[in-house]
Parts: sequence; structure tokens; C-alpha cells
Amino acid sequence: MMKRVFRWLLGLFLALLMLVLVAVVAIGVAAVQKHPLVESNASNQLDGADSVNALLSQLNSAFSEREEGHTIVLSEMQIESLVGVLQRAAPNFRGVVNVTRFGGTVAFTFSPNNYDIYINVSALILPGDALKIDTITLGDLSLPGNMVVGFVETAINVWTRSKIASLALSRIEAVSMRENEVSLQIGPLDELLVELNTVSNNLSIDADNELQDLTAYYLRYISGRELALSPKPMPLIEYLREGMARARERSETAEEAVLHNKAVIFALAALVGHHRVGHLVGDIQPNPDKAIKPRAPAILVERNDLARHFIISAALELLGEQGVSLAIGEFKELMDRAQGGTGYSFVDLAADMAGAEFARVARSPDRAKELQNAMARVQSDSDIMPAIEGLPEGLSKQGFIQQYQQVDSELYLQEVKEIKRRLATITLYAAD
Repeated sequence: MMKRVFRWLLGLFLALLMLVLVAVVAIGVAAVQKHPLVESNASNQLDGADSVNALLSQLNSAFSEREEGHTIVLSEMQIESLVGVLQRAAPNFRGVVNVTRFGGTVAFTFSPNNYDIYINVSALILPGDALKIDTITLGDLSLPGNMVVGFVETAINVWTRSKIASLALSRIEAVSMRENEVSLQIGPLDELLVELNTVSNNLSIDADNELQDLTAYYLRYISGRELALSPKPMPLIEYLREGMARARERSETAEEAVLHNKAVIFALAALVGHHRVGHLVGDIQPNPDKAIKPRAPAILVERNDLARHFIISAALELLGEQGVSLAIGEFKELMDRAQGGTGYSFVDLAADMAGAEFARVARSPDRAKELQNAMARVQSDSDIMPAIEGLPEGLSKQGFIQQYQQVDSELYLQEVKEIKRRLATITLYAAD
């Protein structure tokens, strides 16, 4: 009798397993298509990058006045620009947004490397007293928006072991639309930001507690050294030399060298770049109410802005895939074309690209210890930063368009190619 029951349960289990496998395969086949839904051009979308400054100003007010409600107005151009930078960072991604007074559509296409297939997704968002997604289409599948949002909400809450997704959705009190514009009525963000900080710290601890601890250690160590206490600006190479010398003392294996190199870069990005970069690693500040800063700013080629571009770009490169830091740096320069900005600068872009190259070597198991040794011999900025003579900067939006039209134009790519050529002459970044 028991054997018969066992065989029956086993047969039922196998039957259910087969049904699940068939369903998964069917969904996979329905989700994958042979033609892309979106064929947008990132360079065209990035033409409006300078308009994002107004959006950032609104967000800054919402964060600083976190106990009050706010209305955030997003133009279609601003949203398209943000989608454009995603496309620059992930070339296999394409996205497009369209907003009317009746609703907004968001569509994107993803194509895996080396495969002539496409995953197409679109969603219809409706105005209302909350975030209302009418329909989400995945390939040939059409799913109720509320069901998908509920699933994603639950998944995020479970993953973060919090109610962060539910809390974020509850902050959206109303959505209104008109041609090419969306208005979000959001409630006070104080509770959400507190929860977000807690979740961020918990996730970073779960992901790499050792990296967080080492970053906090190097932040304290370098900030206590003489160069950080100097009343005059000190070269970034001195900060790097100080950090990498200590990292070399504490690294025995190649794997340890990679870990310590990363910690030094993240610590310096928080110290001489911007303290908020440290949040990407976790809670690294000894005093959460007052971030550690050097007495005077760090400089690279006698400029503080280049030192910050270099080290923040290096930190971003460690966090993402190759090209992410360049896309972000490029986007920042496009934003600077706005009136009152510093203008588009290929000099800044060169510092971004140099920082990314430095990070690439620092995280390579084959070259991590080599970098530690090389920093002990560094004599000048030219050992980590390419020459900047002749690189255009301070270009307004009008001046940029007149000279280069847009990113990815032939003339623009020639400037980027020239920066890469100069980077290739730096021994530290030379390919294996």
C-alpha cells in the first residue's frame, strides 16, 4: 500500500514538474522574437541631456525637504535622455518613451550577445491617483499591469527583506499627463529614504562585508596621513601612492591585491571625490553625520575637477561593466552644455577614461600587484593621466552641435579616438 502511494506521489510530482517545464519553455518561446520592437538612436536621445539639470534640481528639493510633499515634472525629453545614457552603457539595450495626455508608453528591446533574437517589452501607464500600469507586453504575451507590479513589488520586498518596494509605490500619490510631460505628485520621502539607507547598507554587507570593512579602514588610514591634513592641495597621485603602498603591505596573493586595490579606490572616491560614492560600498564613515574630507582638495594636472572625475570614474568602473563609467561621464558632460554649466569638456572625458583604465588594471588578478608596485614609482600625473593639450572644452550646447552635431558623429569619435591613443601611450595602461 505504501509503495503504491509513494509511486503515485512520485508520478504526480514528475507530471507537475513536466507541466512547469513546458510552461517555462512556452513562455520563453513567446517572449523571444526575431525582430526588435525598438530601434532608437542613443545619440539622438542624448541631445536633450542638458534638460536633465532641471529634473535634478526638483529631485534635490524633494530630498532636502523630505518631510514635505512635492510635484516632480518630467518632460519626455528628460526621460529619453536618461534612456539614452542606458543605451550608451549597454549597447544591447534600446528604449523609447512616448507621453500623451491619455497615457504614456514605455518600450524597450534587449538582444543577447551573439544571438539574432530579441526580448521586447512594452508597458502602458495611465494617469490616476497612483501608479497605474494597464498592460505589460512581453513578446507575444500580454499581462495585466497590476499583476506584474504586484509580483515585482513582492520580489523586491523579499529580496531586500524589507517593505521598500511597497513604501516607494505608496509615495506616488498621483500621476497626471499631458503632451510630452508627466507630473508625479509624491508624498514626503523621509521614511522612504531612511528605509532605503538601511536596505542599501544591509545589501552591501551581505554582498561583500570584507570590501566594506577594508574600504572603511583605508578611508580612516588615508584621511589621517599628512597629505590629507595639508592646508594646500595635494596631487591625486600622492593619495594613490599612499593607499597602494599600504595595500601592497597587506596583500600576499593576487586575489588579496585585487580586493585591497578596490578598497583603496572606493575609499579615495569617497574622500577626495564625493562622500556619497561611499554609499555604493556600504556604511564606511566613522561618523554617519559628518563625512571625512581632506583639509584641501586633491588635484590632477593642477585641477580638482580632473582629480574627482578620475577617481569617481574608477569607482564606477569597479561597480559596473566596461563602458558604464564612460557613459555616465559622457552624459555628465552633455548636461554641462546647459546655460550656466561648465560646457562639454573632452578634458574631463579624458580623466573619466583614464580613471576607468586605472580601475581595469587594479581589478585584474594578473596585474593588481603590478599596479601596487608601479604606484611606488610614479613620478608625475602623466603616469596615470594622458596629456590634455589640444582637447576641446567649455563647449556650449550650440557650440557642441555646430562642431560635432552629436555623439557618435565622425568628428566626435575622432576626439574620443585621440584620447584613447594618448591613453595607450601610458605604460600602466598598456595591454598585456
